[in-house]
Amino acid sequence: MFPTLKSREASASTTTRPFLRPAFAATVGVAALALAACGSQADPEASADVSAAGGEMTQGGELVFAEQQAPPSLDPGTLDRAYTDFTMLAYDPLFYLTPQGEVEPRLAESWEFVGGENKELDVTLREGMTFSDGDPVTADAVVASLEYSRDAQGNHAHFLEDATFEATGDLTFAITVETPNPMLPKLLTQQYPIGQIISPQGLADPAALDLASDTHGAGPYVYVPEESVPGDHYVYEANPDYYDPEQQHWDSVEIRIFADKQAALNAATTDQIMMFKGDGSLAAQAQSSGLSVIANPGIMTGLFLIDRDGETVPALGDVRVRQAINYAIDRETVTTALLGEYGIPTFQTAIEGADGYSEANADLYAYDPDKARELLAEAGYADGFELPVMTAVFAGFEQMGEAIKGQLAEVGITVTTDVKTDIAAYSEGATDKSFGAFVGGYDANPIYQQGLDLFLPSSNFFNGFGTESEELNDLWLQAASADPATQADLDVQIEDYLLENAWFAPVAWAPVMYFATDSIGGVETSAGSPFASPLAWYPAS
Repeated sequence: MFPTLKSREASASTTTRPFLRPAFAATVGVAALALAACGSQADPEASADVSAAGGEMTQGGELVFAEQQAPPSLDPGTLDRAYTDFTMLAYDPLFYLTPQGEVEPRLAESWEFVGGENKELDVTLREGMTFSDGDPVTADAVVASLEYSRDAQGNHAHFLEDATFEATGDLTFAITVETPNPMLPKLLTQQYPIGQIISPQGLADPAALDLASDTHGAGPYVYVPEESVPGDHYVYEANPDYYDPEQQHWDSVEIRIFADKQAALNAATTDQIMMFKGDGSLAAQAQSSGLSVIANPGIMTGLFLIDRDGETVPALGDVRVRQAINYAIDRETVTTALLGEYGIPTFQTAIEGADGYSEANADLYAYDPDKARELLAEAGYADGFELPVMTAVFAGFEQMGEAIKGQLAEVGITVTTDVKTDIAAYSEGATDKSFGAFVGGYDANPIYQQGLDLFLPSSNFFNGFGTESEELNDLWLQAASADPATQADLDVQIEDYLLENAWFAPVAWAPVMYFATDSIGGVETSAGSPFASPLAWYPAS
């Protein structure tokens, strides 16, 4: 995996952390941006958004799958999203994110926003639920867990930074936030550690080793320390007191650590493990070995134009120059060269089929180097200019940087690249105003979350110069407090603004990839849920 930096999503009142945080590192670790996928012969259309294996669902037996890196702790309050597979098995969330991207009940039986501004979420819990240590699941217990996760400063704590929690009954409570947050239910699913609820016993002394090395949740499985070896393998047994045995697809689960992806592939082909995450460099070999390949585009990679006021690079202060950069990139060629058949060219921050995608601007930046030269000349840069760009020896960013450099050279823009080998230096370079642009990547996220991460003035890493647009801020706040139908229209308006003002120059969507044997089913992903959840996997006959 990658060095630990903190998470990406931040509230509007906080500083957004960079892409190369573990939450993002997890994303890139899963997909490795698939930048080694050149020439892959596997068929992406046949594998995206479908179960990894055919056959009918059965129940029982042992699930064994691989992860590349061991978690530093099993404490959901401090854990990075990179390691949620290790905790979601034992800690039920308030809500469950399905492979299709729908939010369904889990500990919460029902919920609703009240007041019409997406600032208060009222939640009712199921009756009769207990934690694996015997504590009852009550509103007071859930409130205590959420307060702990808010204050523990894990990499998603900032999502709850302006939140207050109040138990309004034995099984009812309210979450109130200062800034409208329509994503609250999704943020409290199994995919985010802050949504995984810890028992009162587990919180009695959270600093103790117990919470770091054992589990105190209400999930379908219970961690078994005496059968596990931290750093090597982690064993879970079915929770005998779980409220819904039908959700316990396995008698036991074992997660094995395989730092080497080729070793994981070898283990899968010899039936030592049933599933692992990898990248496009393994796709053809995996498929020829009889493994199913599940790929779903989940990571936007390309050029982030952060100096939009022209402080360091005066040319970038002219919107025509930023538009010219977008017209100058032959995304089809670059995507094919770097990502093979699994990459999808893009110049939008919203993926097609997800919220915010602009149909009206679907062809806005079709490759047109003549248009790029025309715009540069209009802006006073007929002879081009020098553009300092930061990139990194990380997840294929260096190769993407070289490809973009060659494309821009064709229209007279001379890119000088500074390739960082240290992640901390890369993070610093995005915010110290020493570069007008950098090569990076970003998850497929809703427009609301993009505001927090990409374009609000507080979104530090992807907006290192603090560019502010009153129009954009207003659209985002309107969308944050709107009903779903109105929000959808406002999200498209936001995407249109970003496109027409060329705040970014995305190049491609890279896939998140999973490889599975025919003994496992339910390994599915979608635009709304790009990361497969082990809670959904089942034995396949």
